[in-house]
Amino acid sequence: MNTLGVMRFVRLEALNWCKTAIPIGVGIGVVLTWVLCAVLRVLSAGFSRVRRKHQRIVMGIVVGLLTVLLAAQAPAKRASKVSPLTAVSGDTGQVKNIRRAANTRWMKMETALGIHHAKQNKKNLLLMSGSFAVCIVLFLCFSTLIDFMNHALTPHRPYTADVSIVSPDNTCSVPKDMAAELYGREGIKRVYGRMFAYDIPAEVNGEEKKVMLISYEAYQMNWVDEGHWTSDRVGFEKVVKDTKEGYVMVSYKEQNTIKDGDVISTSFGDLTVAATLYVCPFTGDEDTIVLVCSEAFFTKLTGETNYTIIDIQLSFGASDAVVEAIRTYAGQDYTFSDQRLKNQEAKGAYYSFVLFIYGFLAIIAMITVFNIMNSVSMSVSARMKQYGAMCAVGMDMAQMQKMIYAETFTYALSGMVAGVLLGIPLHWFAWQNLIFNQWNDPWRFPLLALLVIIALVTASCILAVRNPLKRIENMSVVDVISEQ
Repeated sequence: MNTLGVMRFVRLEALNWCKTAIPIGVGIGVVLTWVLCAVLRVLSAGFSRVRRKHQRIVMGIVVGLLTVLLAAQAPAKRASKVSPLTAVSGDTGQVKNIRRAANTRWMKMETALGIHHAKQNKKNLLLMSGSFAVCIVLFLCFSTLIDFMNHALTPHRPYTADVSIVSPDNTCSVPKDMAAELYGREGIKRVYGRMFAYDIPAEVNGEEKKVMLISYEAYQMNWVDEGHWTSDRVGFEKVVKDTKEGYVMVSYKEQNTIKDGDVISTSFGDLTVAATLYVCPFTGDEDTIVLVCSEAFFTKLTGETNYTIIDIQLSFGASDAVVEAIRTYAGQDYTFSDQRLKNQEAKGAYYSFVLFIYGFLAIIAMITVFNIMNSVSMSVSARMKQYGAMCAVGMDMAQMQKMIYAETFTYALSGMVAGVLLGIPLHWFAWQNLIFNQWNDPWRFPLLALLVIIALVTASCILAVRNPLKRIENMSVVDVISEQ
């Protein structure tokens, strides 16, 4: 058989795997698509049926075939250069000169041999470590989408109300006693209100502005505290407790130049910014500063004692009768707002995004596991004759196991180091662009994501070595040497 014939034979052998792999992959993909569509229809009422796109299946098949052909190119070239005599004897003749023996000074012989085997072929070490590193980098980078999702989609914010009673003219005209009376009713979990003062003339840092002043009661202050939504804990406590000095929190805006410690001069007097509030459900126009203070200070400043809005959170499983009772109690003098359907749609969008993000991370994890197991299995198979020779000169299976584990974890450790060195800066870059620039939330070291992917790589390496070891253990020394 000539050179071209050998290359064609190797490619055909590689394509032979596609006869089973492609139908299985297409079948699993179609079934998973149906399952995910069914789940999305349950989670999101607005989700419509996805039409079958045969083009996507065809593109998947084409990508799979091209990948296999590219992967077979290098082995095909190497096989075409092997002489018939070498092929019959099973000896490729590609024995590299050993310039340096394994270092057994600081470790046992089998461990040193495993590390030496991994370092001996620089190209193989680079490719193996690089494949591990790419998996770690992908996992770290895409894990930022979880934080982005939690910032962008917020159906579970503690202040999200199910129904609201609102002043029709946006004044402090909803009696505060109404909140106390509603709180004890069946089907109502929580009641909280806010006072608003709009378009207050103000001056800060020499610029003319308008102020929207909002009061928070105890529940809302606790949510701010528990969620760590302020820039300064001490400043936040001043806003909650002090009603004499005029401390307020300013709602964060990207274009806002106001910082902690600035004094805002208003028609009610001077207000001191004690902290920045990073999460606030209310926004004003470009020239409006949104300030938050305690109820006591709002009443002292404006003289108002009633609410502009009362928000109500319902207990789990509350019926429509509960909502109708609240609507009847509110009467015709106030605007009644029912946000349950809107909240349900928001939750559906959130859970759909959760399914997408965690599903994508799961796929990356699966690719990591299969890649490691395949790479380790191929590495062990390539050295089968060496392992047989070592068994022939007296190496037992315990030493063989330690040697193979040492080789495998050398690849893994170098891949982990490279993955962390590349992945952490890329994670920071993604965080800055996706999260910090939008919500001013500072970057946090992705310890959990890093521990998960490192644990996954470690477990995959342990599992990947088991089958090759069993194969060696169940074969005689002669069979191991002749295994090709």
